[in-house]
Amino acid sequence: MKIIITGATGAFGAAMVRYFSSKGHEIVAVGRTPNPPAELLSSATYLQRDICTPFDLPAADLCIHGAALSDDKATAEELFHPNVLGTRNTIEAARDCNKFIYISSSSVYLPDPHPITEDMAGGQNNYLLSPYGKSKLAAENMIRKSFKGEVCFILRPRAFYGPGDTQIMPRMMKLVKNGVFNKPGNLEISLSMTHYYNMAKSIECCMESDLKGIRTYNVADTEVYTMIDTLRSLFKTIYKKELPEKSINIWFLKILAFFKVAGFTPLLVRALTQNMVLDISKLENELGYKSIISFNDSLEDIGKWVEQIGGAEALKTGDKKHIFY
Repeated sequence: MKIIITGATGAFGAAMVRYFSSKGHEIVAVGRTPNPPAELLSSATYLQRDICTPFDLPAADLCIHGAALSDDKATAEELFHPNVLGTRNTIEAARDCNKFIYISSSSVYLPDPHPITEDMAGGQNNYLLSPYGKSKLAAENMIRKSFKGEVCFILRPRAFYGPGDTQIMPRMMKLVKNGVFNKPGNLEISLSMTHYYNMAKSIECCMESDLKGIRTYNVADTEVYTMIDTLRSLFKTIYKKELPEKSINIWFLKILAFFKVAGFTPLLVRALTQNMVLDISKLENELGYKSIISFNDSLEDIGKWVEQIGGAEALKTGDKKHIFY
């Protein structure tokens, strides 16, 4: 198939380019940078486009729209242009694509003690959503009003990870200082995570589907994780030993978050203290999805990638140059 992937110079887009090009598909990679990495050019035809202004795209079998501003510190105005207007521009540019897949986010939900279903988006206290979550929910609503094609899938993944990740794992790594795991609270919370390969598998399910109209699905690994176990496994893989642990009172972190000290935010504290598990049964039942890799299965590849980019301290930086390898 001919597949257009927007946001191809970001971690998610680059992972999708690698995955689908390895499957023999013809990839058209779309990004803002005028000088994409050689690793990207070896796998795709590259188009420089700024989604914040109207642009054009060639005809294709599928457009995967992953371009977005994902920044906890960005304002609502800063997020609106790339995430809402940019999505509208991409829909118009992709009018000659047979299928359109919008990569939304589980940030459209608030944490809940029970598994989160698709119909909960917009029905919780939306005032408490992050500006990023609000922008993704606004983009979804805009798609439902503006999309004129036959097939659109809105996918809501939770916490991407895997080689090339410059967001989730770097945040985890910042809990380690001077070889000590600073453990906020007991971290005995349940969470969903999404390996890049499992995200690609969900997209393949959409590609193979005959369903029409606009369809919305949660996406995550089949396995539900416990945060403390996930962190310990990651640290042991990267540092090649079990780290000593120092407990930090969660109330102390809440105070830091209130004053926005040391990078802590109320959103981060919420993520460390409340369950965030997606119900993926709709994706499984309607599209036949089943994840193909788990966190523990991926640790060997993650460890090799971290060594390649320069070790634990390099991973902590979240430097975008580590996306391509």
